[in-house]
Amino acid sequence: MLKEERHQFILNEVRIHNRVLLTDIADLLNVSVDTVRRDIKELHNAEQLKKVHGGAISLGFNG
Repeated sequence: MLKEERHQFILNEVRIHNRVLLTDIADLLNVSVDTVRRDIKELHNAEQLKKVHGGAISLGFNG
């Protein structure tokens, strides 16, 4: 799976669930947690989601 496809999948999961865990995404995509961590860091830097300890949340999520 290409990086762009992983990014879209992560963003879609965040939109649906408001929060995602690194381990859950890694399992779903069959990639390492480090790969997901790098993807989430890139998406955070692009201001598409908010990186939190162990995962990510949508920008508008306050829970």
